[in-house]
Amino acid sequence: MKSYNTFEGSPLPLVGIAGPRHGPAEAAAATTAAGAPDPPGPSACPCRCCRRVQRPSAAIRRQVLVNLAAGLACVAVGSCLGWPSPTLERMSGKYWRWPGVGFERGGRDGPPRPLSPDEASWVVSLMDLGIVLGSLPAGWAADRWGRRPVLLASSPLFAASWLLVLAAQGPEYLYVARLLQGLASAVAMVVSAMYAGEVSEDRVRGANSTLVAMLLTLGTVVSYAVGPYVSYRSLACALLGLPALFVLFFCWAPESPYWLLVQGRRLEAEHVLRYLRDADGCPLRVCAEADTMEATIMEAAAAASPGSSVPSGLLASARELLLVPGPDRTAFALVLGLTSLQALSGSDPMTAYSAVTLPGGFLLGVNEVVIFFGVVSTLSTGVGMVLIEQLGRRTLLVTFAALQFVSLLGSAVYYTLDERTDADLAALRWLPPAALLLYGVAYPIGLGCVPNALQMEVFSTRVKGLALPAVLVSFNALTFLVSKLYSVVMEAWGKDVAFWFFTADCLVAVLVAVVCLKETKGKSFHEIQDLLDPRRKRRATPTWPS
Repeated sequence: MKSYNTFEGSPLPLVGIAGPRHGPAEAAAATTAAGAPDPPGPSACPCRCCRRVQRPSAAIRRQVLVNLAAGLACVAVGSCLGWPSPTLERMSGKYWRWPGVGFERGGRDGPPRPLSPDEASWVVSLMDLGIVLGSLPAGWAADRWGRRPVLLASSPLFAASWLLVLAAQGPEYLYVARLLQGLASAVAMVVSAMYAGEVSEDRVRGANSTLVAMLLTLGTVVSYAVGPYVSYRSLACALLGLPALFVLFFCWAPESPYWLLVQGRRLEAEHVLRYLRDADGCPLRVCAEADTMEATIMEAAAAASPGSSVPSGLLASARELLLVPGPDRTAFALVLGLTSLQALSGSDPMTAYSAVTLPGGFLLGVNEVVIFFGVVSTLSTGVGMVLIEQLGRRTLLVTFAALQFVSLLGSAVYYTLDERTDADLAALRWLPPAALLLYGVAYPIGLGCVPNALQMEVFSTRVKGLALPAVLVSFNALTFLVSKLYSVVMEAWGKDVAFWFFTADCLVAVLVAVVCLKETKGKSFHEIQDLLDPRRKRRATPTWPS
């Protein structure tokens, strides 16, 4: 007979344990028969009844569904990232009128004037500035109040930004709206990254982290596909529905078991693990995983504050990331370097300026090429979900960063010939669209995927609340500069200069992956920590409760 439990912060029913209960004598006999403790996993439990009722596919399905619900916040982020591409060209047109200004108020020289190139660059880049400002507070809030409520709090910010877009009477409204979108995106990206890493098993952690990235790309496709064919207001109304959809699905999701254990709420954490891992699973396995998580939390706290069992907050986390030699400092340097290369590889200009940058005269129109680019990027992110657990992080990054280098090299050569010579390039009109589509294949699988997967699995719980926001701040500070300066460089020196810079960045990314990146595929958190710091003494992880 099934029983249903509830836990604070989530009304989701948790399916209890079916089959015979394990008494103390049976548990002791099972542990003795098993000999040395094994890591928790599908075959770790020695009890015949548990082998009979295990359903690992159901557990993975539940983890994927929970991550899908959390990832809907990233669909809203992606829609904000993709919104400028179909909108800027329209707002820069000669006859553009702001929807919040009546025709009677706007004469030929009145308020409904088009955006200037400088104003358009601010509209694109201010979202990145908002992400920079919101990342650290988002991480602190997630540690203070929990992953689930803070992630849900991003929805009102998204909604307020789209209402401002609808009421816009000038670029100032869009500046505020884009800042709000940046703040909401900071919350969504920081907390969904924490959540995906903490609710997933080792064997699907990389795939689940890539799933979140795929949903972000899907959001850009929504803007690309809808924007060119509807009015300014209709597009804003359509994108306003995405945060509402996120709340509808995620409000039923459980809290992170790691956060519950940090708060000392062991029973609730076990309820969550029983739901996420196996609906009819062995209670010993749930206890074993909770023990492992608690040991990780206590070890990280002891490393940050030697001689004290009380964590000292953000200062201790900053000290461990920056000053204390060890796996967290190594991980921070590696992830920070890779995400910096990711930001400088041109992903934001490709997303926001493609409709402006691409030359005409190809078989397809510019808008159709951009939509195709978005679809290819989304499908490639899905392919990355599979390949990241099949080929591994290092192989994936080296291979697809090299492909991204080739795509940018083709664009750089074309724009150099177009702007520096008088050569007739009619026969090469296919090259920029083809290079853009190759970029759409390579970036989501390589630089767009691997750094995001790494940051979810290499940091200890003790420093994750500071490390992830710090990485996001540095990433978006760089993307803010790239987005703001892209149009400036394009006007002053030409498109080719920007593309040669992006090409060199991808070459550096390949070299860094070859020299510095170590493979973490299929490894537990403790194995990854040992890999990052070989001097770290390995310890036996408690598996079964004594």
